[in-house]
Amino acid sequence: MDLFETYRRRTSTSDALNRRAQDLFPGGICHNLRRFDPYPFFATGAEGAHLADADGNRYLDLWMGHYALILGHGFPGVRDAVVRALEGGWHWGVPSEAQVKLAETLRRAVPVLERMRLCTTGTEATMYAVRLARGFTRRPWILKAEGGWHGASTDLSFSVKAPFRGAEGPGLLPAREQGVATIQFNDVDGTARVLAGLRGDVAGIIVEPMIGSGGFVSARPEYLGYLREACDREKAVLIFDEIITGFRFRYGTLADAYGVRPDLTTLGKIVGGGLALGVYGGRADILAAADPLTSRGADRPVLVGGGTFSCNPLTLAAAQATLDALEAGGDGLYQELDARGQRVRRAVEDAFERAGWPAVCTGRGSLFMTHLLRGDDRTLDSPGDIAAKTHVRAKDRELRLALLNRGVFAVHGGGALSAAHGDEEEAFLLDAYERAARDLAGLDLGP
Repeated sequence: MDLFETYRRRTSTSDALNRRAQDLFPGGICHNLRRFDPYPFFATGAEGAHLADADGNRYLDLWMGHYALILGHGFPGVRDAVVRALEGGWHWGVPSEAQVKLAETLRRAVPVLERMRLCTTGTEATMYAVRLARGFTRRPWILKAEGGWHGASTDLSFSVKAPFRGAEGPGLLPAREQGVATIQFNDVDGTARVLAGLRGDVAGIIVEPMIGSGGFVSARPEYLGYLREACDREKAVLIFDEIITGFRFRYGTLADAYGVRPDLTTLGKIVGGGLALGVYGGRADILAAADPLTSRGADRPVLVGGGTFSCNPLTLAAAQATLDALEAGGDGLYQELDARGQRVRRAVEDAFERAGWPAVCTGRGSLFMTHLLRGDDRTLDSPGDIAAKTHVRAKDRELRLALLNRGVFAVHGGGALSAAHGDEEEAFLLDAYERAARDLAGLDLGP
């Protein structure tokens, strides 16, 4: 079966829309991740665990708004809160009680957020966190993990995709001029060597406790423990990017599960309830470096902000309603998501094994990513391992199309389960993976 031709037959309207989009946007899209061959489908609506496209196709959604919609599309509590907020106006540009209440809710759930700022994207949150680290320490260098994605800011767009060499494209200064050095995820000895070479000049280390687009690989406890000890010793700032992991596995952050306390934390996705929100915060003394009320004269404050639409009343309403629902759901909600995720990861691996493709599903809790192996080595501890041992492109090329043709929308071979994914959706999902695995049998998946 020709995967591409089957997809084209199902999506002729999206094909026409894509041709129009190509004349308007570079690549026909406004976010590179939304582009895939031969063209993306164009959505017309979403509800619960499903998306609809312009051709009338219905997909079980695993992307869930870039992993943001843990309660599902159109969750009534969030929808109602946004509608109520809309009646008071949709943009004020001044402080409100709602932003105070949301920040208090966030601090109760994530006590390390002694002080914080709210912005509109995860990219802004990580950019400002890095700037705070540099401004607070008065040092130039930031260390980031190979394969780690922290948004498209100028500071951090280095060594994101294999072969993990330098800047991710033109328009960026070389990493050395930008003050960015790369460390290997889960590699204590290698990280120690990089630190030793920059001793006294490191402002901070930014890392995801579970690396996201780089493969859904969890940090080993000893690795995060080492980073904490190294930052204490070097008087550097430890930044945990929890934009994907925050409120995904528990009501709070993944750092709490590790028992490692970062100096700064960034949040996004889930905490915005599907609207545009980023959060950065942490130690009060570090955030004080950006306080315009206390920094005077030559010692100017670190320039951080939030953007024109920060603390938008609609976003605040969606965020508060989402956190309230997650808190009310308690451990039971997360336990159910975790159990379903464990079943899905095991079943997807088994489906590919039966089809003759050795596979590993990485992830934890309600997140999973499918990697088709080139050989027998199943150890995937870093993005470097994934690049070396798996058919990297296949999960967003052949596997994505095979699943779309079977009614499932997945990114990177998997995605995020939500509270809207029930038993019926789980059964449909596993049947689609079983069929997709057979559809790939005999294909040359390349590198």
